[in-house]
Amino acid sequence: MKSQHRKRILLEIETAIAPGRDMLLGISKFVSEINRWDVHHNAGSWSLHGDNSGPSHIEPLDPNMPVDGVITRLYDTHSLSRAKALVEKGIPVVDILGDHSDSSIPLVHTDDAGIAQLALKHLREQGFTNFGFCGIENTRWSDLRGDHFKNATAKLGCKTSTFSVPKLHFSKSAIYKKLTLSWLRSLPLPIGIFVSCDHIAPILIETAKQIGITIPENIAFVGVNNDSVSCNICNPTLSSIDASHYEIGYRAARLLNQLLEGKAPKDDPIFIPPTKLVVRGSSSELAINDPAVALAARYINRNAGSLIGVDDVVENVSLSKRELQRRFRQFTGRSIHATIVETRISIAKRLLGNPEYTIDYVAQLSGFSSRQHFAKTFKAATGFTPGAFRKNHSLR
Repeated sequence: MKSQHRKRILLEIETAIAPGRDMLLGISKFVSEINRWDVHHNAGSWSLHGDNSGPSHIEPLDPNMPVDGVITRLYDTHSLSRAKALVEKGIPVVDILGDHSDSSIPLVHTDDAGIAQLALKHLREQGFTNFGFCGIENTRWSDLRGDHFKNATAKLGCKTSTFSVPKLHFSKSAIYKKLTLSWLRSLPLPIGIFVSCDHIAPILIETAKQIGITIPENIAFVGVNNDSVSCNICNPTLSSIDASHYEIGYRAARLLNQLLEGKAPKDDPIFIPPTKLVVRGSSSELAINDPAVALAARYINRNAGSLIGVDDVVENVSLSKRELQRRFRQFTGRSIHATIVETRISIAKRLLGNPEYTIDYVAQLSGFSSRQHFAKTFKAATGFTPGAFRKNHSLR
């Protein structure tokens, strides 16, 4: 019978960005369930996009207390070699980064194909027929997301304009700022851009604004990781895909536990599908070629939380009410009134995720004249009362 002593587990996971923190939370949930691990965390010397990105080592923190298992992010050939050396000593290692093609180390990672498909689905729903991708040079998971995205757009008969930034922090590089500027100027508009991770999106957004490309009407951006700080510090805020890093952490811990028990993994690698796409300002409006209709849509998007109506929209556009309504329906497939209501419902869904907001307050911030009107309209649109929606939908 195998010894049931507590296992000493080393976690080599950064905490500087949301994915690492979310994975640690998932791991901690599994640890609390089995209550047989003593966990030691080493964030390493992390740099977001630098030559030294990744943990500084994969050795036990205390050489006198060797580890029983490791969960880490293998980011180069050196870290991969260290992982293999540990495995040869009988210490199981689980990778949660997937930045290499070696299949000898068990991997739990994002479903990059699913992420790319979700980004494309959203951009198409917003009316875009031109697409672009921005990734990170020599980074396997970023390349895979780009390849899946390009393959999916090719099946639609569309080409994807691509651009890659270096692993060095390119926002400080004058050369790459110029290259970014040149790439954005070369793009056919309107266009939807899929960005392989949130942290390279801010410079794209700022550069697009600098050269006068309106966001999101003429260029929309969708990132990955749903890092609330990175997404909300952008102006407009960044739409992003929640890549299920919490679940990745949990599944990686469960896989490591199986290996510690001498069980061969049933599935390897394990790819976790994305949870959802959180729509924010960078892709919240339709791609519209008509300037007057685009102006009307932008006015609705920015003012739907107030008590506006169709006449208010018309007053901000140099067209008659009849002509604007005709062209608005032609380009969007919806009436102005329906778009106002739909936008208010989207605002309300987001606000209901905050448990500190009362239903009355959500109704007010969403542009509804009363709680009763809000409840009736919300249920007609979603099938739920606001209270039931809050209970059944947990938004980050």
